[in-house]
Amino acid sequence: MFDMDDVLCRYRIERRLGLLAAWSGRSPDAIHAAIWRSGFEDEAERGAFTAETYLREFGARMGYALSAAEWIHARRAATEPDEAMLAIARRVGAERPVALFTNNPFLLKRHIGEVFPAVPEIFGQRALFSAELGCRKPDPEAFRRLAARLGVPPARVLLFDDNADYVAGARVAGIEAHRFDGVAGVRDRLAAHAIRA
Repeated sequence: MFDMDDVLCRYRIERRLGLLAAWSGRSPDAIHAAIWRSGFEDEAERGAFTAETYLREFGARMGYALSAAEWIHARRAATEPDEAMLAIARRVGAERPVALFTNNPFLLKRHIGEVFPAVPEIFGQRALFSAELGCRKPDPEAFRRLAARLGVPPARVLLFDDNADYVAGARVAGIEAHRFDGVAGVRDRLAAHAIRA
């Protein structure tokens, strides 16, 4: 199982904020405060808002009637695929089930094919978003629900995530979790499990 942002892609939030600022006339810092530092995005990642409500609230908080197309465009601009990691996910996925688990709202789940086409291509229905589980990383319950959704015991899940707190939460849930430290480290840990990557 792989995290998405800063594992399978580099998340360039400054690009996203730059576009949102250009459209709304507010500063990137003001938008970041209104959306990300206010707790709004955390609540969305827990599934507190439908996709429609989230988009409406997102725009209201930045003082601009943001369209779905604009939201998608800004999120896509911030998503820089890591082709080496995607190649590993594809190779592993050819031999065994692979999954993705990301802290993100329903709106991104709906439009992930437009934002990051490799995700549905590689993971299909195993691309899981915290909003649909009603719980976000690093809460160990999020990882328990994740394993249940996948139909496997937590101990059978091997996870790569860039966030140390998320790795710790996964371990509390009984998942074998590793802090992402680059392609070479992932290959080494997969090889230790006799998984070709």
